Amino acid sequence: MQFFWALYRKELRILSSSWILYVYLSLFLFFSGWFYYQGILSYSAWSIQAPAGTVVNVQQHLFVPLYSNMMFFLVLLLPILTMRLVAEERRQGTYSLLVTYPGSPLALLGAKYLSAFTIFLGGLLFSSIYPFTTSLWGGVEWPLLVSTYLGILLCGAAILAIGLFFSTLAEHYLVAALLTETVSLFFWLIGWVADYLPDRFSRILYGVSFYHRLRPFLLGVVDTDDALYFLNVACTLLILGYYLIYREQRS
Repeated sequence: MQFFWALYRKELRILSSSWILYVYLSLFLFFSGWFYYQGILSYSAWSIQAPAGTVVNVQQHLFVPLYSNMMFFLVLLLPILTMRLVAEERRQGTYSLLVTYPGSPLALLGAKYLSAFTIFLGGLLFSSIYPFTTSLWGGVEWPLLVSTYLGILLCGAAILAIGLFFSTLAEHYLVAALLTETVSLFFWLIGWVADYLPDRFSRILYGVSFYHRLRPFLLGVVDTDDALYFLNVACTLLILGYYLIYREQRS
């Protein structure tokens, strides 16, 4: 455990002092703020057009589109958090030294993963200003927002695991970022392709689609099947990454 926490602090310090943190947070806060601004405009238009006495649902008309767009942008953005975690060690020639440390590959991989997840979580905490701002003038259903953030955390955890796996596999961090981007987008968009396929195929694609697994969380439904799906994806990719490091450590 001592090796794990020492490496975690090292990785977090490297991420916090690099351009990656500033680019990630700047882009995330700018675009999430833009999505919130556009959501307010859309919600205002719905409110004006609604019949007198009708209350326009804040969650449905503001927060569902906001967090759907935010998560899609995170699919594009999260790979920059993981792309250098292991691939940069290879590029600098320090990877062979790292895998000979007297700690387990699990601690090595876990520390790197947790450092990226910490940055991801910090960005989400910044985004909580949007529901708090909305609560000043409108009714906010906090249990639904808890469900929403839980879904985003789970989906993000799966994408970070994909990114760490490809960073472990690739020789260069740009290759790792491109592979993570491609695979994550595939799993995000595959559900939309399913709309045009026969039922027997569409059910399979809906089952693996990140978007369709996330959407119930956005609507306030915490489905254990969806949660377990994201956890399974994350655990499977972390186990594969562990195997790659373990194999090189023993070779």
